[in-house]
Amino acid sequence: MGYRAFYCCYKTNETLSAEEACEMDLSLAADRILELLQGDEDFFGLIDEHNSTLQFLRSGDTIWMEIPIPDKQGSYGKYIPLNEVSSLVAALPAQIDLNDFSEMQFQPW
Repeated sequence: MGYRAFYCCYKTNETLSAEEACEMDLSLAADRILELLQGDEDFFGLIDEHNSTLQFLRSGDTIWMEIPIPDKQGSYGKYIPLNEVSSLVAALPAQIDLNDFSEMQFQPW
C-alpha cells in the first residue's frame, strides 16, 4: 500500500478531506501538488500506511511542510522553497519518518 492524499485548493474549489483521502502514488502526487498549491492557505497532505501525515501549506512563495504529532499536541515543520516541493514528494520513502527530514522544529498547537 502506498500513500493516501488529501488537499484543498481554494482557487479551483478542489477539496478532499483527510477522512476521505484517496490513494495516490508519489509520481502523481508530485505532479499534482503544484496544481493544488496555487494560493495562500491551499494545502496538500499525504498519509502513509501507519497513519503518519506529511502536509504542505502554501504561504507566498514558500511552503510550510509539517508532520503533525497528535500525542505531543503539535507539529514538527519547516519552510521550504516552492520549487523544491515536487522533487521532495517524488523522492519520499515508503513511510513518513521525522528522522528523514533535517531542521524540523517543533511547534505546539
